[in-house]
Amino acid sequence: MAKPDILSPADITKLIKTFYDKLLLSSIKHHFAHLDLEHHLPRIESFWNATLFPDHAYAQNLMEKHMHLPLQKEDFKVWLDNFWSTIDEHFSGPNAETLKNRSASIAYIMQKNLI
Repeated sequence: MAKPDILSPADITKLIKTFYDKLLLSSIKHHFAHLDLEHHLPRIESFWNATLFPDHAYAQNLMEKHMHLPLQKEDFKVWLDNFWSTIDEHFSGPNAETLKNRSASIAYIMQKNLI
């Protein structure tokens, strides 16, 4: 059975919820322990919605939000591997590929600027 593409904000919500469930069990879970996920996840969803859907906007500085974290190179690999595997488990199509490509760019840029 073919997996659907990411076509709506509801799909982004499913992706982000499932992704964070994985992160909270991963080797980088300590970076998320202090977060109030009830308030954090809608912000993350807003960012990814703005990536795919022109009628959504994201006005926060992504880099600034992460400057204080003691991130290591391996953290980005874990984050990216979990993001891609979550996408691949639930979705397939052009928007899914767009998010994978965008996430790779974000991981590269953040790693370059924060480490």
